[in-house]
Amino acid sequence: MLTIRQTQMDVLERAATLAFEDRTYAHLKEYFPGHCHLLGEKQMRRVIRYGWEKSKSYGFTAECCVRMYIEFMCLLGGGFDTDPLLPWAAEILKESPSADQVARGDRFYARAWEYIEHIIPDYRDASGTPNTARFAAELKQLRTMPDESLGPHNLPVFDHALQARLRQVFPAKCNNIGTEHVQLLVRTAIGTGAGYGITGTRGITLIATLMFVLGSGFERDPLLPWIAPTLKDRSIRTPTKRVDKLYLKALGVLGNWWDFAHQTGT
Repeated sequence: MLTIRQTQMDVLERAATLAFEDRTYAHLKEYFPGHCHLLGEKQMRRVIRYGWEKSKSYGFTAECCVRMYIEFMCLLGGGFDTDPLLPWAAEILKESPSADQVARGDRFYARAWEYIEHIIPDYRDASGTPNTARFAAELKQLRTMPDESLGPHNLPVFDHALQARLRQVFPAKCNNIGTEHVQLLVRTAIGTGAGYGITGTRGITLIATLMFVLGSGFERDPLLPWIAPTLKDRSIRTPTKRVDKLYLKALGVLGNWWDFAHQTGT
């Protein structure tokens, strides 16, 4: 009788893992060329492995379901499964794993594309061409925005102003997620900023804007590997300088992304 040793099983498992990575990376190069161009193969393979582990935690083991999960990481942000602005995502993902995973994946796919179709006018014009004018203008304004320490005396006014700002820049998304979730995002941004010593109005506005575009868990997203090192850089001595560096990094990365999108129409 043929006996397969554990070491042989490990070799087979590693080979199967690499083959899946290869197939998925080839797929992402075709359908998400911007991500692959800007992040490079090494980081995108990290994204694939991260997405594979996350999808398994929700009972997705079929290759089609795992790949779908990774695709929506690219579309919604790597932390979409815990994003408070996307409660429907967690609801579907946490359905009983004993249910048909492909049927559950189909429900998630349909709901995710319904959401994307609602918010796409914030990012593309009627012809489908990338439209970044409003967001680019918002980022430029942040460079010279007055910075005040946030506290009980000005929190209500700031909260109201930031919500209004987000509605002006991202009207379709705000309309889709509703006022309650816009308010939640502002509170989440304040809490996230505080965790990195950022408590000024300019820094919180930048964090909220990036969360709105990149996903609420943007600082832990393997698709955004530049954010965590910037926020955690101990050589940066003051919150103001940390915000400045985050701003410049965001402007540079997003600028490269927009240039690629406009050049390729993707």
